[in-house]
Amino acid sequence: MTAFQLLLIVAVAVVAVLTLRLLSGDRSLAIKRLISILAAVAALLAIIFPQALTWVANLLGIGRGTDLLLYLAIIAALLFAVGMMRAQARRDAKATELARAVALMEARLLESQDRRP
Repeated sequence: MTAFQLLLIVAVAVVAVLTLRLLSGDRSLAIKRLISILAAVAALLAIIFPQALTWVANLLGIGRGTDLLLYLAIIAALLFAVGMMRAQARRDAKATELARAVALMEARLLESQDRRP
């Protein structure tokens, strides 16, 4: 095992711990944590046994393990982008709903003030 592999293992462990601590949300929290743990274990196995990554790549018809890793990284980046866009859409919808509620409350307040003699 090289020093770079040890450094990668420490980095993966730190990222896994941070991910587990920082994940929030009421829905699918268990699924997110499970996926994070599986990703961390897969990363550790790929670091410790790099030949296994090449073996899996050859099994899938891909030439090299690095190519497989690149494809998986692209898929992960796309999933992250989709997740961020969905989260932004939810935040925008919630902000719109709050703005409508504030506007209705202001209108009701002005209307009740106008009715007072």
